Amino acid sequence: MNIEALEYRDAGRAIGRLAIPSALAMLGDQLLGIVDTIAIGSLGTASLAGITGATSVFLVFGIGLFAFGSGLRILGAQSIGAGRSDRFGTIVRSSMLVPLLIGATIAMLLSLFARPLMQTILPHTAAIDAAAHYLALRAWCLVPMVLTGQLIVAFATAGDTKLALRVLIVINAVHIPLLGIFALGFGTHHPLGLAGAGLSSLVAEFVGLAYAIRATTKRPEFGILASWGIDRATVRATASLSWPEFVFLTLQILPDPITIALLAPAGSELIGAYRALSVVNDATWAIPGSLGDACETIVGQRIGARDYAGARRFIAESRRIALKVCVATGALVGIFAWPLAAVCTLNVGLAAIAALPLAVHAAITLPLKGYAMTMLAPIRAAGDTRWVMVMGIVTTTIATAGIATAILVFHAGLWAVPLGWTVGWLFRDAATTLRLRSGDWERRRLAIAS
Repeated sequence: MNIEALEYRDAGRAIGRLAIPSALAMLGDQLLGIVDTIAIGSLGTASLAGITGATSVFLVFGIGLFAFGSGLRILGAQSIGAGRSDRFGTIVRSSMLVPLLIGATIAMLLSLFARPLMQTILPHTAAIDAAAHYLALRAWCLVPMVLTGQLIVAFATAGDTKLALRVLIVINAVHIPLLGIFALGFGTHHPLGLAGAGLSSLVAEFVGLAYAIRATTKRPEFGILASWGIDRATVRATASLSWPEFVFLTLQILPDPITIALLAPAGSELIGAYRALSVVNDATWAIPGSLGDACETIVGQRIGARDYAGARRFIAESRRIALKVCVATGALVGIFAWPLAAVCTLNVGLAAIAALPLAVHAAITLPLKGYAMTMLAPIRAAGDTRWVMVMGIVTTTIATAGIATAILVFHAGLWAVPLGWTVGWLFRDAATTLRLRSGDWERRRLAIAS
């Protein structure tokens, strides 16, 4: 059976169909971190600082590995657009091999070196041993996350973004009760603290993988489980397209542990306040991230069909929609910054420290992110992931340098975060606009997708 290309002429409807379920799924994914933060926040500032450091390291690799969906999305979308959906199952299976091997390797390394890492970036007043145990357990979540993530990208590329939301509902339905039992000792009177939070996440991720596999069995037209076979050329092609994205996403998250290390001399209280800012900021990424993914999928299909005029019209409308939605979201987060920070930390003092920098950060950077991600979508969809990698390196360098300067020279504390990232995203917006206008994305050809 063929997989039909998505209707794209009504941009608002097309984006809504893809982006809304995807955004809800991303928020559901962030709910794991938010619930962990609230639960661990009840154990005190030292524990909150501990989970902040551990999560910042985990996310560098966890978010980075999601980049391997890029090769699958690019080749899969172009194959569907070209009327070659018979290759879709092979593309999906082949795209899983490299990230699975990388995820298992990272899990082993983080298990061995969790404590030295936590000692390096956290203040001595933080719960360092507990943070190391949490990191070691969360590291093994990478294995089921890779497989589940590739299946979710496969479904979304074929036009079904609802799997992501359903999987995240299942994961949270398992994780939240287990968090109370393992971490806080509900019913057992033996709380395991941070280690319990890591254990509940690990169990929940494997249950989520089982659900995703079951859902895949119900979509035989995708051909994903039609065989165990993979194609070496497709493995190389998907990995080659994804490697630059892996570098890009890893570098985009890397400033988090660096920022924590820079703030560490100020003590656990400031680290706890930074956790509130980063948790809410990560949750807001669901908006520009889902808009960018939706745009990339549809533009990729238009490229596969060689309909560049249709792609250009869709890009222009997507950009307008993204800016409106991100401006509104940034304003809402700004208005509710204090209660959001208070809920995440269960600490009025930490919320007071985090609220205003969080409000400014969301109001300024969210529109910049929305613009950048929709403008970046056709560049990615055409397979120009190396340029995306270069942007990641340059943007992160600018943002990190700005944050470090603001903390070390001007003693700006949390205000360093919106300052550094505003400069970084402004640069990315300008550079991406110039790249898109060059028209290079219309000249690229990926033979393996057709």
